[in-house]
Amino acid sequence: MKKLTAVFLAVVMLMALTLTACQNPSSDAGNETPVVIGDDGKDAGDEDDVKQVKTITAKELMKNVNARKAIALAFDKTYIADVILNNGSTAADYFVPKSLATDEDGVDFRAKYPDGFLKHDPDLAAAYWQTAKDELGFDQVEIEFLTYDTEMSKKISEFIQGQLNENLEGLSVVLNQQPFKNKLELSDAGEFEFEYAGWGPDYPDPMTFLDLFLTGSGHNTAGYSSQVFDDYVLSSKVGDLAGKPAERWETLQEAERILVEEDAVVVPIFQRGTSSLQAPHVTGVISHAFGGDFSYKYAQTTLESDGKKIIRLLDTSDIPTMDTNKATDAVSFEVMANVLEGLVMLGENDVPELGVATSYEISEDGLVYTFKLREDSLWSNGDKVTANDFVYSWRRLADPATASQYQSMIETAQLKNYAAVMKGELPVTELGVVALDDYTLQATLEIPVPFFIKLMTFPNFYPVSEAFVTEVGDAFGTSVETTLYNGPFQLNDWEIGYGYGFVKNDSYHSAQDVNIDGVTYRIIKDTAAGVNLYDTGEVDRAGLSGEFVEQYIDHPHFVVDSDVSLFYLIFNINNDGMDEE
Repeated sequence: MKKLTAVFLAVVMLMALTLTACQNPSSDAGNETPVVIGDDGKDAGDEDDVKQVKTITAKELMKNVNARKAIALAFDKTYIADVILNNGSTAADYFVPKSLATDEDGVDFRAKYPDGFLKHDPDLAAAYWQTAKDELGFDQVEIEFLTYDTEMSKKISEFIQGQLNENLEGLSVVLNQQPFKNKLELSDAGEFEFEYAGWGPDYPDPMTFLDLFLTGSGHNTAGYSSQVFDDYVLSSKVGDLAGKPAERWETLQEAERILVEEDAVVVPIFQRGTSSLQAPHVTGVISHAFGGDFSYKYAQTTLESDGKKIIRLLDTSDIPTMDTNKATDAVSFEVMANVLEGLVMLGENDVPELGVATSYEISEDGLVYTFKLREDSLWSNGDKVTANDFVYSWRRLADPATASQYQSMIETAQLKNYAAVMKGELPVTELGVVALDDYTLQATLEIPVPFFIKLMTFPNFYPVSEAFVTEVGDAFGTSVETTLYNGPFQLNDWEIGYGYGFVKNDSYHSAQDVNIDGVTYRIIKDTAAGVNLYDTGEVDRAGLSGEFVEQYIDHPHFVVDSDVSLFYLIFNINNDGMDEE
């Protein structure tokens, strides 16, 4: 039945796309385009038969909440998850993923609104769309859809394009498919009308998703601003509800409803699952729910090539940056989690284990954390890693001059004086982190943060050598040579468009625990090409989706994993970085 449905929908989609391709609505902002229609349906020259087709700009459309709700309701998320992806992903009408966080009684955050909001309903979508047309006074509008150029992103965006063009009369969606780094840059600059995006959690709390859309947040590419939403989120993050778990939970649930249903700023599409082929000769790879997806410190492989034990992998995207304080993406975070080391690191089942720290103490009031550091942790240039490297890193992250999108992590950590420091009202030296000596680091918080230790596993809190940053300047983190390493591996290859790789770091304090010689990544955007490389024994893992899942589901190397990452659409409501031509 699923295959028949897929074939039927594919035919419908083809027809919709063909019809859409025949249309050529004017893209001139605010114009009325004369269309001459005769009594017999053919073009005619009679002025009485001229109908004025009214158009508006994409910016005007994106500001209308009814238009946004229409788009949210107009495409079939279940088809995307079950047919296009078919890899264990599930359709989502919620923004905070299932199984991300539970309260003290073990109740999932999703309990209040388990089914989410604005579920697929073409008829209701058409009604909202007509309301938007009446309010804005238009017949036709063209909007650009920014997405990635990977095979699966193309399939998803083309399906959404077809559904919107078919179900919302007068709408023409134009795709802008970009390489990963280019897409991130366009998104950050607000140069889009609506975009396809994804987010993996930075820590196990709903806040890691909801504070993305606070007014002025570095991740708020929508330009969204709501006093009610801000009040709900901030009262739960730093206000009077921060220490009241039950009330905090309920308030954050309402904040999510406002974001997704009432204001329709984001359109959840699916919660990610992954299907893959994994070589049985590779073991000990640890997967993570937040931060980087995988760590290879304890990995092993029985396969050798030229006397080296190398794990051979694929990726669809390049590394955008290796600047610890400026990275914003999963690719960079995964590499950093393998070539760098923080105070603590994520181990099996995401349980923090000691990294550069040998121990830590927490004051009775939960406001002061004192970390003792190893004296044998070295940078790859031979310098010792000290408490001052952590102080510099955290101050650099907080400094408004750094312009880090992840500056808000300092607020999440609740480091003393964070607000004034982040605004530039106090010098960074007033931030609540000090080096008591070379190997003792102390952090002082404004309020207790229950997940503070887990937060320290995130790459933004890794150490940074001030001397090295001063030496290489703006080139820091842009190449193998302009990055320092203190983790179990170090980058040895990074070629844009082709791949990257890291090798064992012999100066790592626990190098004896590292059992492989390195990991390589090839940039392959096509699933079929990746599967072929796996079948010919050239790589050790290949992701599967769509028809490849059905083809390999009975393969002995087939693996399905759950995830707490979410993919969604963002509307550019008020981001002035986007200029209308």
